[in-house]
Amino acid sequence: MDINLLTESMLGHWRTPSGVRQCEFQFGSRLIYVQHHDNEPPHVRIAAAQRVVKAAWDDLPQALKFAEQHCKAQMPELMWLYETHMPWESPLFVYSIHFDLDRPYPSYAISKNPDFDWDCTLINEDELCQDHSVCMEQYEPRDDFWIYVRRVGFQQFELED
Repeated sequence: MDINLLTESMLGHWRTPSGVRQCEFQFGSRLIYVQHHDNEPPHVRIAAAQRVVKAAWDDLPQALKFAEQHCKAQMPELMWLYETHMPWESPLFVYSIHFDLDRPYPSYAISKNPDFDWDCTLINEDELCQDHSVCMEQYEPRDDFWIYVRRVGFQQFELED
């Protein structure tokens, strides 16, 4: 996908509670946010974000995998069922990429995937070879579940606080 912040129309532009301004763009189903100082025009920060946005976009699948690895400790049952029975569709989704003023690297906001089949019932075999029905809905993360992952280099990530 061609990601050009310089030519794309802004979806929104507002002042945040912290006093900085934020520009919002949409590409496909994902949002991109670029912050700038209140007393400066946005094009300087948008041009700076444009230099790395393609690389950040191309790393979306790796950022998602990084978040999935982190979730193995938080939600081991969900991640095991996903990897074992439904590896074609992640239960997580990257909603947005953020270029914050006080951070040198972009970050990804990741939460539960609304298109994941949370109503699915799986047949799982236990260690005694007995089949059991498992409803994925019982493992669905709450609506306020978010993971923030920072891209610190090509396919290199760290969790944000």
